[in-house]
Amino acid sequence: MILIIIGSILILLTVISIVGIVSFNASIEKEKVLLFDKNREIDAKITLKDLDDFPDLMKNYLSKVKIVEKSKYCNAIFTQKGQIRTNPEKKWLLFFATQYMSSNNFGFIWKAKALPMLIRDKYTNGKGEVKVSVLGLKNIVLFSGQKVDQSSLGRYLGELIWFPIGFLNPDISWEAIDYRTIKATVVKENHTLEGFFIFNQNGMIDHFKTKRYRDTELEDFIGELGEYEDYNGLLIPNTMTAIWDLKKGKQKYFKATILDYKLMN
Repeated sequence: MILIIIGSILILLTVISIVGIVSFNASIEKEKVLLFDKNREIDAKITLKDLDDFPDLMKNYLSKVKIVEKSKYCNAIFTQKGQIRTNPEKKWLLFFATQYMSSNNFGFIWKAKALPMLIRDKYTNGKGEVKVSVLGLKNIVLFSGQKVDQSSLGRYLGELIWFPIGFLNPDISWEAIDYRTIKATVVKENHTLEGFFIFNQNGMIDHFKTKRYRDTELEDFIGELGEYEDYNGLLIPNTMTAIWDLKKGKQKYFKATILDYKLMN
C-alpha cells in the first residue's frame, strides 16, 4: 500500500510538472507569434545599396557575413547550449535554450531550461522582462521596469551578431570611431543606448561593449565572440561569452554555443 501511495504521488508530481512546462512554453509561443508577425507584404531582398549609409567597416562586415540577397523581413530561430551563473562564488549551471529574433519587429525572446528552472528573457514592444519559473509552476523571479528595458535593449543590440539582418533596423544609427571601432546608437521608446562593436584584423566583429544594469547598478558589459561559421547561409559566431567589467575585475557569467540555426521568411 505504501509503495502504491508513493508511486501515485510521483505520478501526480510528474503530471503537474509536465502541465507547468507545457503552459510555460505555450505562453512563449504566443509571444513568438507576435514577434514574428509580418506586417509587410513585400518580399524584398537586401541589396548592396541597402548598405550605403553604413560606415565602411560595418558595410564590409555585412557583406562578408552574407546578408546581401537575404530577405529583409525574416525570422531566426536558433538553439544554444551553455552555462550561466549569478556570481563568481556560485557554480555554473548548464542550460539549453532557444532564441527567437526577427526583422519584422524589433526585439528578441530567449527561453532556456536549467532544470528545475525555466527562464524567459525578452525585449518586445520597447519593454524588457525576465522571468524565472520552477517547472513553469511558480515564478521565483519576475523583473520588469525601465532598468530592465534598458538592459534588455543592450542585450538585443549585442546579440544582433547572431542575426545581422537586424543591423539594418532604421532605429539604429552608426558612427565610425576609429579604424576598428563602430558606435551604434539605438533610440527606442524612452531609451537611448550606445554600443561599441570592435573588429578584428579580418574585418569581423571581435567583441561588443555597452552599459547594462547589473541588479540596480549600471555596469560595463562585454560580449566576446568565438569563431565564425556558416549557419543557414549566414556567417555568425559559434559562441558568445558575456562578461561584467567591474571595478574589482572581469566576471564571466554567461557562455553559449550555437547548436542549430534556422532562417525563414
